Amino acid sequence: MEADIKGFFDNVSHELLLKFLKIKIKDCSILHLIKKFLKAGYVDNSLLVTSEQGTAQGSILSPVLANVFLHYVLDVWFETTVKIYTRGYCEMVRYADDFVCVVQYEYDARRIETSLKNRFGKYELELHPEKSHKFSFGRFEVENAKRQKRRASTFDFLGFTHFCDITRKGWFKVGRKTSRKKFVKKCKEMTVWLKSVRNTAKPKEWWNTLNSKLRGHFQYYGVSGNYESIKAFYKHTVKMLHKWLNRRSQKKSMNWENFNKYLECYPIPKPKITHNFYTL
Repeated sequence: MEADIKGFFDNVSHELLLKFLKIKIKDCSILHLIKKFLKAGYVDNSLLVTSEQGTAQGSILSPVLANVFLHYVLDVWFETTVKIYTRGYCEMVRYADDFVCVVQYEYDARRIETSLKNRFGKYELELHPEKSHKFSFGRFEVENAKRQKRRASTFDFLGFTHFCDITRKGWFKVGRKTSRKKFVKKCKEMTVWLKSVRNTAKPKEWWNTLNSKLRGHFQYYGVSGNYESIKAFYKHTVKMLHKWLNRRSQKKSMNWENFNKYLECYPIPKPKITHNFYTL
């Protein structure tokens, strides 16, 4: 089951959040500062908009407060209540307001979905109807999909598309690749950035930034089984880099042979797997 909380950061109850914070924080001064932060609001078109609920997105404190809130609303409840009343395997992986529940039996999945709706309703939240759904997944999914004449289920989580795959020895494993939505977005961002800097400064002034962007992409998406996706991003970057460097002036364009020599003198990071899940 894949789930997302609708408008989570905009709908967090200040009263309930402060109640949870008081469980661990006894200093009234700290609690008072957090309360003032929550009530501070934001500026929109030179107008101050006060907030009666929710946490300010983009603030360095919001993710911490959100995790505290969901720790008590979701994490603790899942460990102490949900797992006790399920028959088979049951686990949950959560990042901010996105989470995935892995359940062995379909009956338990239906019960958990209903319980989640009731649980979130109690704390003035609700599951996103379009981003939350149940689906089958696991070592028998491909066979079941073929028998039912449908495509095997996949799901997107944290920028990756997870799908059913097999090892070289034929055992089941979870395959991962950069989700199409994220891949297109990252390629577009790189193209726009290269276009914007090509004439504002000399390449040597933004080359280190380019290297940082590539390293950051490979360090996040460079997981086992995802080499082809990061390689495709690298190729796109090289292609766009060649294109926009050639449009810096009206001089004769740099052909690919000279461009490759240029990259030998001023190298950029090559795609590589940073996180290997199958070796220690």
